[in-house]
Amino acid sequence: MGTPGTYPYDAGIHPTGYTTRPWTIRQLAGLGDPEDTNTRFRYLLDRGETGLSLAFDLPTQMGLDPDDPRALGEVGRCGVSIATVDDLAAVFAGIPLDEVSVSMTINATAPVLLAMWIVVAEESATPPPALRGTLQNEMLKEWLARKACVFGLDDSFRLSLDVVEYCVRHLPKVNPVSISGGHAREAGAGRDLEIALGIADAEQYVRGMLERGFTVDQVAPQLSFIYGAHMELLAEAAKYRAARRLYARRMHDLFAPRDPRSQKMRIQVNTFGSVLAASEPLNNVARTTVQAIAAVLGGVQSLHVCGFDEATQTPGELSARVALRVQQILQQETDLARYADALGGSAVIEGLAGDIERGAADWLDRIAARGGLMACLRSGWLEGEIDEAAYHDRGPLVGVADADHSPAEAALVRQQRASGVIPGRRRPVSARPAPAPLARLRTAAGRRENVVPALLEAARARASLGAMCTAIGDGFRDRAERDAQHGAPAPAHRPPGTPDHPTDRRSDICAE
Repeated sequence: MGTPGTYPYDAGIHPTGYTTRPWTIRQLAGLGDPEDTNTRFRYLLDRGETGLSLAFDLPTQMGLDPDDPRALGEVGRCGVSIATVDDLAAVFAGIPLDEVSVSMTINATAPVLLAMWIVVAEESATPPPALRGTLQNEMLKEWLARKACVFGLDDSFRLSLDVVEYCVRHLPKVNPVSISGGHAREAGAGRDLEIALGIADAEQYVRGMLERGFTVDQVAPQLSFIYGAHMELLAEAAKYRAARRLYARRMHDLFAPRDPRSQKMRIQVNTFGSVLAASEPLNNVARTTVQAIAAVLGGVQSLHVCGFDEATQTPGELSARVALRVQQILQQETDLARYADALGGSAVIEGLAGDIERGAADWLDRIAARGGLMACLRSGWLEGEIDEAAYHDRGPLVGVADADHSPAEAALVRQQRASGVIPGRRRPVSARPAPAPLARLRTAAGRRENVVPALLEAARARASLGAMCTAIGDGFRDRAERDAQHGAPAPAHRPPGTPDHPTDRRSDICAE
């Protein structure tokens, strides 16, 4: 086994572990209107949360304004509704953006939300370089496992790289992409494939930035990772050791970085919603506690613990507070944070980590043999492997088949489900006409320029999220038409059965 803070970092990326650097405590929030989310954020910060985690509703994720007919029934339902920079400003009202780290669970529309975030900082007298936090911005896992896609695969990947490029140049404290294997695990993948996909995605982003003229040491230190935690406590704790070790070795061998930070995998863990049960929801407190202990013993940097009601909804106020208290109890009332590497020297952990690492390395070899990650995404092979694994996943067992659904329990579930859900609602948008900035955005997208500067101009002019996404899509179509006129083949970037037009895709997903 390694030593904490030394290559290959299996024992942790910091020499002193949590003894001097406790993990960041995050809880998911985002519901209804921006004012509702601001109230929840203040509630959590007042009770000791150390980092914000912002969830967006489905229309915001899909580039639809809340007054769009296709958004009907989804506005504010699974996260906060954001249409303009003023909405995001309301979310962060009274919160010092240079002091509180913000994690945004946003992917297809991440460039738009980044621009809005920067403008909110500018208008609140916060220098944008002082912003701290993480954008998920992970379109490779989105195409593989989650499917909230607005544009084609190649264009989506390009937009993700635009965000990475802008943050590397201008926002040193922002992680521009949170590379995720955890979503594939939620979809059914095993832990070895979960690790492999995170590493494969990271390597793809690094290669994309190398093609733009950057060095590995300019990019890799700002990468972060999302993995999940399952119920096998020891195996999950070993998983993070295996992930760090395999990543460090591959980064060393493939890219020869000079900066040690380029080989360090910084991990955010979300406890898994897929192992929670809607019946007897209070049992989920025990489940999430086990998962949280696994993450802490694995030496992760940031942790989100699911609320006991997350099998059915974004956490209600009670479940959010209980989940926050779970983390605080582990950090303040146990001895988990007193040792740099509490599991160091365990033959069981070392054996598990070795098995997981070998399994993940085998998956990476199989991906390479099929032409690399992008080819595997286009062919659907990886998706098929995940679907097959999901078929055999047993899910939660205790209190599921024999749940009696007592009246008190049923009332609790109804109360939690009522929190933050706005069925059938449409919210008016206070956007202003911004024809000139939107025209420049369309031109930037069509010319393969980095779209973030044009998005900043449009955000300052109060263009809506939907208008900005439409301008980007129009620019992509302009470029495709020019390429077709010159005989260039259309990119094969859509999996079988996906509609050809981006707006069709958005409509389909919101309708689901």
